[in-house]
Amino acid sequence: MIYGDWIGRWGRAFPEKEALVDIIGGRRYTYGKMAADIHRMANFLSRELGIGRGDRVACLSFNRAEYIILFFALGRLGAILVPLNFRLAPAEFVYFLEDAAPKAIFFDRDHRDRVNEFKSNVALDHYVCFDKDDAPGSTPVKSWQTLPADRPPAVEIEPDDPQLIIYTSGTTGLPKGVILTHGMLTWNAVNTQLGWDLRSDDKTILHAAMFYTAGWNVFTLPLFYCRAANILIQSFEADLILELIAREGVTVFFGVPTMFQMLLESPNFAATDFSAVRFMVSGGAPLSRDILDAFERHKSIRIWEGYGLTEVGPNNFMANGKPGTLGQPMPHVDVKLVDPQGNEVPAGGEGEILLRGPHTCAGYWNKPEATAKAFAGGWFKTGDLGQVDSDGHFSIVGRLKDMIISGGANIYPAEIERVIEGHPAVAGVAVIGVPDAKWGEVGKAIVELKPGASLTLETLLSFLKDRLGKFKLPKYLKVVDSLPRTPASAKIQKFMLKEKHGGANND
Repeated sequence: MIYGDWIGRWGRAFPEKEALVDIIGGRRYTYGKMAADIHRMANFLSRELGIGRGDRVACLSFNRAEYIILFFALGRLGAILVPLNFRLAPAEFVYFLEDAAPKAIFFDRDHRDRVNEFKSNVALDHYVCFDKDDAPGSTPVKSWQTLPADRPPAVEIEPDDPQLIIYTSGTTGLPKGVILTHGMLTWNAVNTQLGWDLRSDDKTILHAAMFYTAGWNVFTLPLFYCRAANILIQSFEADLILELIAREGVTVFFGVPTMFQMLLESPNFAATDFSAVRFMVSGGAPLSRDILDAFERHKSIRIWEGYGLTEVGPNNFMANGKPGTLGQPMPHVDVKLVDPQGNEVPAGGEGEILLRGPHTCAGYWNKPEATAKAFAGGWFKTGDLGQVDSDGHFSIVGRLKDMIISGGANIYPAEIERVIEGHPAVAGVAVIGVPDAKWGEVGKAIVELKPGASLTLETLLSFLKDRLGKFKLPKYLKVVDSLPRTPASAKIQKFMLKEKHGGANND
């Protein structure tokens, strides 16, 4: 079986090679030990729960080693993991469980009360607690840990077989279940290894929640594919990250801009030994020049900017970009820019970014119309606006749906936001379009200030007047205590800002 058995193959060929450092549980796994536990879990799933090819299994848990073992065990059987966002309300869990219709749910002791809240509203065959002090009526963890580690029967798995269903964050409406296949996950790993030059001696820190694509696809699965090592922690903690970078010899690291800022602000940053780090990758939102410069100046580390979506994986461009660009496409990724009529735009022009390749998802679970809308002739429509220069380096301009049309002119909020972020008083900014009687639509800047700072529309416009064309200048300003962001990627949730501050005023 080419697909579904990465760890098993490494476990037989390199049984003593370190695979997983479990900081949470205080355990270290070799590929041999990890393969044995995956076999035990697969045998438990098939023999005790009747899980087989095509069955869905949900998981509601903080990061832990058993979560990863469950993923690979399900993949070994041709079954599908459905990670659940533990930040959701009970009614939202019901929606996901009814949509995915899993046969079983695994959970940890921290979420057993949440499970009991929605248990009466959904029909699942099995409830399994990872912990021995499990919730009443669930199947205890010891049932799989004590099973023999004999290899389960081989299952013929095709590249188009689903392995993960990850629900989108819901920043723009009802979440959709993105179907990630064995082939998609494999090709994301191949692209990442080749494009970022990953090696078997690399180490990273897995801190992202596993209900997001970043938790699996930035480094976790690509490094397992490369026979490298993941260091598992429950969530991002700046001082713990710095400690592990030095103690464990971390070589590659992923984060979002706010995380890099928190590392810089830690009192332990200056003394931390970064000598093992080869490079870092930032994603989720544009990374400020100040952060880039600080890491290069103080630690001689280059932070590359990544780009992706759940539907196409987070790694689509190689780490060879010019400053301020995403770089060039990964080896097995096709990229083009198109105008609203679907015509490809030349170098220097602006258009929607379309992606194609074996790393794209199989569509949305139970949503054929949404799937058809997202794909055009095999190309996935990202909804992002980009540019490409004469050397083939791509840049993000903004979101298609965020574009402001003012007096017939196209205005891209991302461009304005990058300039406003350079104001010394600004900690964060989002620009939205609001109605205007004369121009149809104008810009409104919603700003989060640095501690103790102040800002008026007049002082902001004075700062911008020599940096942006007059037609791009925002007409309104709203200062807020904090900008709403998604928990994992720190993307600003503009739909919330439009709902609350979408009036043509300085409210």
